[in-house]
Amino acid sequence: MHFYLFAEGFAQALRTILLVYLILTFMFTVYSMARMYWCAHVGSDVKGGKERMRQLRKAGRFVQMPVYSMEEMAKEKHKRDVRMVYFPADNPRDKRFVIVLPGGGYARVCTRHEGYPVAAELNKMGINAFVLEYRAGRDCAPFGPMEDLGIALRFIQDNTDKFDVVMDDYGLIGFSAGGNVAGIFSSHKFGYLDYQVPRPGILVLGYPWTCVNDWLSHPYWNIWIGLLGVWLSNRGSYHMFGLRHIKKGRQMLDVQKYIEADYPKTFMFSGSWDVLVPASRHADVFDEALTRAGVEHKYEKYFGVPHGIGLGKRTKAQGWLERAVEYWG
Repeated sequence: MHFYLFAEGFAQALRTILLVYLILTFMFTVYSMARMYWCAHVGSDVKGGKERMRQLRKAGRFVQMPVYSMEEMAKEKHKRDVRMVYFPADNPRDKRFVIVLPGGGYARVCTRHEGYPVAAELNKMGINAFVLEYRAGRDCAPFGPMEDLGIALRFIQDNTDKFDVVMDDYGLIGFSAGGNVAGIFSSHKFGYLDYQVPRPGILVLGYPWTCVNDWLSHPYWNIWIGLLGVWLSNRGSYHMFGLRHIKKGRQMLDVQKYIEADYPKTFMFSGSWDVLVPASRHADVFDEALTRAGVEHKYEKYFGVPHGIGLGKRTKAQGWLERAVEYWG
């Protein structure tokens, strides 16, 4: 029996090293994914979101509404599922509001984990909140989610008395792909100017999907995580731009390309153990772009924190929402 790695030749040794690498990195990826789902389960406070909705229903204050008119929905069926839920604070500190944009990779919208619980927590701080369920999956279209956000804001602008809010200094909170929506919307192109609404007062991004590029542009040491990155970036681009324009779509969804000098001040957080949207390829890149552009911002990066944690309770990110609100002022 041979005990030395190269005893059976160099080629066999390389095959052995490759096999060991594939097995170990696969096991690490599976563990990282399982850990991510567990942290998302314990950190998102889904029960808190459900309880707040129950309270609002009981008080007769629960409001869920379509964003588009009946005529628009009849003309374009893909807009029928775009809706918004209003979470009015019991004792609002002022009349400002926040729109929460959950993630989902443009394949779906994770309102249960990254929408309702965040709005409920904002209510506890005396902040009125809306949760937007934008177009995703087969209903998505080129920059359709940004249009949904623009129309939603225009709807709020036309009904400020009904919601008892003001448009001045409103905030956007976006997670993952929702951060992609919020980041692009906060710029001049494909953004708020197209909908005659004010610029956001603050942009809050949680583990944002900002640099939608393929593996070759940002190599990964773990091939399985690299393949996940390829799949996610192409999937999001496919849903928004279609199969023929995936590559062009990835380039058009790079948020840092849209930063201008008057970009809103930004609070951003991410985790070092994010295998779906690695901070080193997304949040770190966006942080550098904001710094180069001279945009006021704050970036918090938490060691060992994965993707999809929402409120981040029972993780090192706990309290990020309070710090973001404090930064908002």
